[in-house]
Amino acid sequence: EGEVFCLIGYDKKTYGKGDRVELHPGCDLWMQGARFGIVVGIVPTLQDQVRVELDKIPNQVFSGPADRFKKV
Repeated sequence: EGEVFCLIGYDKKTYGKGDRVELHPGCDLWMQGARFGIVVGIVPTLQDQVRVELDKIPNQVFSGPADRFKKV
């Protein structure tokens, strides 16, 4: 099996693939109502690109650094 990555969210708590997360309130999508989703992928880069499938926009994947999300 693949490696397990533990990410640190903007609340300084850890989360990983499969976890339900909230986007940071400073994100444009959060202000438009797309606030929550599930982590569907992690690309191990210097900034830990996190890929989240959003609840409000089906089949839409939002990518960003680990500190743009927090586990809920």
